[in-house]
Order: sequence, then C-alpha cells, then structure tokens
Amino acid sequence: MTKLKVNLEELEEDKEKNFQDRLKFIDLLVEHIKSTPDEQWSREQVAVINKNKRK
Repeated sequence: MTKLKVNLEELEEDKEKNFQDRLKFIDLLVEHIKSTPDEQWSREQVAVINKNKRK
C-alpha cells in the first residue's frame, strides 16, 4: 500500500484561490443580472432550467 503525501500549504493555497475565483464569479454574475433587461434575463434562466431538467 502506498502512502499519499499531501502538501498542506499547497492545499491551503488552492483553497484560497478557489474561494477568490468564486467571489470574482459572483461579482460578474451580479453585474450581469443588474445590467441585463428583465425579459432577457428571464429567457436566459428558462434556458438554464430547461437544459437541466431530467428527461
């Protein structure tokens, strides 16, 4: 059986980068929602929902 070596510093750095990436995505999404007319945003949401419906 081989032992898995984990670099905790690298793992923590990856975790922080992932968190920052998520925050940037949220900012972009909020800006998109604020700047998109309701009718267009609604159509986009319907497309996302319909694409993800179970068949």
